Amino acid sequence: MVCCTLIAGLLALAFFPVALWQPSPLAWRPHGQPEPKPAAWTARIRSFGYALSGLSFALRNEPNMRIHAGASLCVTILGLWLGLDAADWRWLIVAVTLVIAAEALNTAVEQCCNAVSQSFHPAIKAAKDVAAGAVLVSAVGAGLIGISIFAPYVLNAGVSPMCGEATIQAPSAKSF
Repeated sequence: MVCCTLIAGLLALAFFPVALWQPSPLAWRPHGQPEPKPAAWTARIRSFGYALSGLSFALRNEPNMRIHAGASLCVTILGLWLGLDAADWRWLIVAVTLVIAAEALNTAVEQCCNAVSQSFHPAIKAAKDVAAGAVLVSAVGAGLIGISIFAPYVLNAGVSPMCGEATIQAPSAKSF
């Protein structure tokens, strides 16, 4: 844990000068948009609003995003109910985050492709299919992570952690 903190601190120091760079004048911008002003805190706060607006759009308009959000909620409830340890929660957070992010990027690719052309084009079909494939890969990976985390909890539900003794005692002959 201390090593991870040290590595993260060193990486932050190494990439700090990158954060001070100004955007390139060659960066693509829609026609008519002015050059961005130097970073201000209000602009950064507004960017969070734009991000939340994008997630809201995806939840409202994409059935698969709602499915992934519902599955994430079920995984969270099941994890709380089973009392997962911190290491298991870390893996679940990574899995859920990757699936939601992949679905959001898939939605972005679909919206961009639809803005370019509503008619069939093989390159647009390929872009949409690849984005959907990325979601499928992340969802399968998240499912495997979920199985590897929840299986021991579910399979050992009737076993005490102490010496493998059963927590449910069989009735004794004297009780009859």
